Amino acid sequence: MKCRMCGFEFDETKLKNRGCMSCGKHSGCNQIHCPHCGFGNHPEFEDEFEFINRLKNRIKRGKKDTNHY
Repeated sequence: MKCRMCGFEFDETKLKNRGCMSCGKHSGCNQIHCPHCGFGNHPEFEDEFEFINRLKNRIKRGKKDTNHY
């Protein structure tokens, strides 16, 4: 997983306190806290953010292509 706050890449499956213990919510917490900065990343948003990033890149490429005409 790559932290959306600081960009640190880590394996969320190897964290001792994957989420609940780090934020203090203990029940219902589905965040995975970055071991580098402590930011709570939501794993269910990973696919959504990836889609948004691909869409942004596609739009940027389209703008570059239209500047050449």
